[in-house]
Amino acid sequence: PHVTPELGKLDLFGAAGDHDVIRFKEDEKQMEVSLDTSHYKPEELHVQVQDGVLSIEGKHEEKSEDGKKTVSRRFQRKYTLPRGTQSENVSSNLSSDGVLVVKAIKSQPSTEVEIKMNK
Repeated sequence: PHVTPELGKLDLFGAAGDHDVIRFKEDEKQMEVSLDTSHYKPEELHVQVQDGVLSIEGKHEEKSEDGKKTVSRRFQRKYTLPRGTQSENVSSNLSSDGVLVVKAIKSQPSTEVEIKMNK
């Protein structure tokens, strides 16, 4: 296969190529992703966690009144959750202006071990 020089110059994984992502932030307590989903209805958005991977998807279709034209848009983002993050610690919130914020709270390693006494 031949790759044209123009294709090789594309920055597919840089910030400019991912215009839907408003912000990605990760610190010692949580991972947070903010996406511009203003072109999607709430029922067209899906957030799920499976096998340690956070998947965020949106799919929108609309037809013209005469039924001759269809507009369709779709996105999918996948993020590997930080080690030890439980799916029940992932939450999402959709603001009225269409910003979807997904947070994954990191599990804190136990620094103290309870000592049980045998009676």
